[in-house]
Amino acid sequence: MSRIYKRRIRRLIAVTVLAVMSICVLSSCGKKKKTTPTPTPAETATPTPGKQEASQSVDAQKIYQFAAPQSGDIVATITVKKYGTIKVKLFPNEAPKAVENFVELAEQGCYNGVKFARIVEDYMVQSSTAQGYSGSIYGGGFAIETSENLMPVRGALCMADAGEDGTNTSSFFFVATKASTLQSLEEPLDARYQITFSDYLSEAYHTDLTEKQLQFFYTYGGAPWLYGHQTVFGQIIEGFDVLDTLCEAKVTSKCVPNPGIFIESVTITKIE
Repeated sequence: MSRIYKRRIRRLIAVTVLAVMSICVLSSCGKKKKTTPTPTPAETATPTPGKQEASQSVDAQKIYQFAAPQSGDIVATITVKKYGTIKVKLFPNEAPKAVENFVELAEQGCYNGVKFARIVEDYMVQSSTAQGYSGSIYGGGFAIETSENLMPVRGALCMADAGEDGTNTSSFFFVATKASTLQSLEEPLDARYQITFSDYLSEAYHTDLTEKQLQFFYTYGGAPWLYGHQTVFGQIIEGFDVLDTLCEAKVTSKCVPNPGIFIESVTITKIE
């Protein structure tokens, strides 16, 4: 595929999914370009309050990543000032270094008062680095941890890196892309560029997904282009409404929340 052709496809993804990705996404996702909105994506409005998330359904509870916390599991409660709380189940078996780093920083109070650095509607909500840390509890950055058990689906808690392996520090982000957005991509990609979404992910991001994995994203939302490139170390179990409200916050041209949005506290609990 030619470089020009790839660039055109990236523009389509930027328009239909992320709108202003080029100036405010994570470094590892900075390939996308901002363009005039066309075509229009499928309806992606915030779910009606009280409506159950797909990832919280009875069937989804059978999936490891979405299962309710059990005895021995670690849960982080992230309280966002003026917005509410988000509860996240952590996965120390799949991402031991990321979880250890996050838990220790939280217990030291290093996330208290930290701003959210970037918010991209229908894509992600990213924190600033923890107070007092330019690196991690290990000194510098640490490596990406991936697992077939965890996917960057909607509600996933991921490490934010600098676009290269070994650059995880203390900044994290929540994936917020809705399933309806992903479902809207296949037809315009095929009609305009004669390429499937799966082939696009492979060509542009070197992300190869099976049909089953891609259907998983179509069902539960998320950012399939991050699969294998980002550390997933947690999953929202409560607070999707807070995530959606954060995604609607006013931001600058560089996607920085204005006025600022602050983490009030992060509390770690081990389920008895």
